[in-house]
Amino acid sequence: MSKLAEGIMKRLLLASVAAVGLVIPGAGLLAADLPVKAPPVPYIPPQYNWTGFYIGANVGGGAPSATIFDAITDVAVTSVGKGAFFGGGQVGYNYQFSPYAVVGLEWFFDGIASSNSNSTFFVPTTIPVTPRIGTFFSASGQADWVTTITARLGVTGPQMDHVLIYTKGGGGWAQWSATLTDLANLASGSVSKTTSGWVWGAGIEWAFAQNWTAKFEYQYLGLSNISFNPGFFVTPLNTRNPNVQMATVGINYLFNYGPAPAPVVSRY
Repeated sequence: MSKLAEGIMKRLLLASVAAVGLVIPGAGLLAADLPVKAPPVPYIPPQYNWTGFYIGANVGGGAPSATIFDAITDVAVTSVGKGAFFGGGQVGYNYQFSPYAVVGLEWFFDGIASSNSNSTFFVPTTIPVTPRIGTFFSASGQADWVTTITARLGVTGPQMDHVLIYTKGGGGWAQWSATLTDLANLASGSVSKTTSGWVWGAGIEWAFAQNWTAKFEYQYLGLSNISFNPGFFVTPLNTRNPNVQMATVGINYLFNYGPAPAPVVSRY
């Protein structure tokens, strides 16, 4: 190899070494300036939406309670207070106006098994002014059905969005039946009347599927006094302090619509 070519090779080798020395330190600076890739945004499932109409069924138990008096002698002749089977349904509407609160309106109707009927025998302690043939009587009374119309207010939240804890209040009605028999001549009279009052209740509801919920609730219905007049020379009756207590379990189908309220997001 000629000296000229050897010199050129040496110069090229020195230039390559210098270039490597310059590039390697610079490479570290360039890497430091590269943007850091942001971590993936965690998936937050949408909050359950309680807004919508619903319809469902319920079963349970309860105890209608009242005392029936002879309206003339003011003698208590029987009481209604035995536990009985309840069954029926409900329909209503929910509106979730925040991540934490739900309001609604509900109509509830249940029939009551006749096993809540009580009967008793009694003898009036005074002679009534109105005509009466005998002095020994048999009296019975029972509640037949109950219905309520209530407003509901419930609480839920982003951490418990499938659970609704609620209270309810409004008005209610119940039908009561009474029968009185004069045992001296078997003259008998029966009458049914509907009375109204107020209702309060509370419950918990769980959304176990997208459109299905299950609930447990308690209601107390306080009603106005009732006067009965069976007729047939049978003494008239007064029912005092009628009320109905009931505990039911139910299932609803919720027709969801509209987006759920925006979830609460912590700010850092």
